[in-house]
Amino acid sequence: MRKVVLITGASSGIGLALCKRLLAEDDELHLCLACRNMSKAEAVCAALLASHPTAEVTIVQVDVSNLQSFFRASKELKQRMIKKWLYVIRVEDHLQVSEIRPYISKCWDHA
Repeated sequence: MRKVVLITGASSGIGLALCKRLLAEDDELHLCLACRNMSKAEAVCAALLASHPTAEVTIVQVDVSNLQSFFRASKELKQRMIKKWLYVIRVEDHLQVSEIRPYISKCWDHA
């Protein structure tokens, strides 16, 4: 079973950089791109799959600043990701990509 990583803001900036970095280190991941703009997310998804064809990349539409959107996406993910490990990464502007990898490794060691 693939490890699932959900990344908010994955269609640009630090979120996109993190997606690329994680797939460069492990292209057997299942990345779930949590994005507001579906057209941008679909373009990013296609680009990631083109450069990492063995990866699994899916999209969930969510605006984390909108509670209704958040709950709808949570319900959708619960239905889609049942019986899968799910690691959620909320990318903030002050967070460095290098700070995230040790956290994920620590989580996976306990999975």
